[in-house]
Amino acid sequence: MESKPTHNGKPTIHLSLNSQADNGPKVNLKCRRPHNSNGTKTCRCRKTYSRIPMTEIRNLLHYALLGEQCQTKPSWCTIRRVREVSKVLMVVMRGVSSSCYRSNKGCFKKLNGISDIETKVEFPAGTNLVSELFTAVSSPEQQALPQGSPDVESPKKRTFYILPQERLLQMNYPMRGDPGVVSTNHSEVPTDGSPMFAIDCEMCQTMEGLELTKVCVLNEEGQVILCKLVKPQNHIVNYLTSYSGVTAESLDRIETRLEDIQLELASILPPDAILVGQSLENDLRALKLHHPYCVDTSDMFTCPGHRVKLASLAQFYLSRDIQSGGQGHDPIEDARAALDLFKLKLEKGTDLRRYGKATKQNQLPIRIEPEKSLLTRCHESGKTCTVFDVRKVLRQFKADVDLVECINDAESFKRASFAIPRNDFLWVQFHHLNNLLQGNPLNEETMKMTLEKLDSRLYALYQSLPAKSLLITLTVPPNSNQFGRCFVTVKEQDHG
Repeated sequence: MESKPTHNGKPTIHLSLNSQADNGPKVNLKCRRPHNSNGTKTCRCRKTYSRIPMTEIRNLLHYALLGEQCQTKPSWCTIRRVREVSKVLMVVMRGVSSSCYRSNKGCFKKLNGISDIETKVEFPAGTNLVSELFTAVSSPEQQALPQGSPDVESPKKRTFYILPQERLLQMNYPMRGDPGVVSTNHSEVPTDGSPMFAIDCEMCQTMEGLELTKVCVLNEEGQVILCKLVKPQNHIVNYLTSYSGVTAESLDRIETRLEDIQLELASILPPDAILVGQSLENDLRALKLHHPYCVDTSDMFTCPGHRVKLASLAQFYLSRDIQSGGQGHDPIEDARAALDLFKLKLEKGTDLRRYGKATKQNQLPIRIEPEKSLLTRCHESGKTCTVFDVRKVLRQFKADVDLVECINDAESFKRASFAIPRNDFLWVQFHHLNNLLQGNPLNEETMKMTLEKLDSRLYALYQSLPAKSLLITLTVPPNSNQFGRCFVTVKEQDHG
């Protein structure tokens, strides 16, 4: 323990919390409590700091990635030899408040075992995590989304709207070779005369995330050629009935499984089929089905990346009310709306007005882009960064970072595990517990299993990190004006 004078004459005690040899980066608490100079008095805050605002987590993240180039350093801890940090991994656990952690501390045995320091974190109402952590200036510049190309020149040919391979990869469509994914027989290149099929699926929450519970397929004439309930393999914790319309009773006697639907779709779809849907990647991920000829109606009437809800598009262009009942979404109705929207686009082409033009003067939503965000500075310094998260979060990021959309925690975990070797910074956010808490209250067993799963996935990610990596684990409470927790870990040298 060493004591150094500060500008106000009070000593700042730096407490080294790593038991490894005195080399490589180390994380330390800053303690301003009085200590005996000989170090005989034990400090109660050797590992835990009282509480900090969100800006301190931001300062820690910026300092870990930018080192001495960072203008603002954290005031509650230090990173010695910060320039030797090999990688930074930030794991966010949604739905875990500080009180939840304390009440279920036994579920976090791995986290407690590897963490060097921890603290409570304030989450005031309206906290936007991405903005708080990555913005580098207090008043960011607001810019309109870039204008897209589909309405500049829109031939009345269906093949014009087939998503290119790069877009499929960007939106994380299922690909051949992905775990559990079945490929269709797409042996023929589609033409303007190739048949179209509209697909819509409903999902539920299981212990492994979102899983398929219903699938509907319509042919080009709008006739239903497949509509079946599907029983998930894993235990269902939330049927999402308000969205899916699926209940425990409706699935009680269902024997159909995902594998059955995959085989049936592979036999139904011709080799040059064009699939049409609203945010179609979600349906295909639920189906675990790879098909390269896809049309997405969600941004067809605006610009790439600016998606509009299906109900809004149906009302605006078709004068049709959908998803308005209290019995959940009707996948047949949704699939037919997407199909009719695409048909209208093919019929009208450039004559079809852009969505919102008549009522909103063609103003697109703004996206905040900081003048010099953390990720921009990382990019300029040659660091590679990847974000693994759900679409809603990914849309808050701009350039200079690879965005990998994941449908559930299991996918985020697997993709992040494989990406660790080739990245300098990774962001992984787990949403499953928070999603569960939005439904019925969790029983003790479900809560315990979910928290232990979080703990095991965190530890597996930690084990994948090389020596001298920094792991920042942030738990986010399900409600505002609660406390979360932050744990900081420096991985020691590997001992062979």
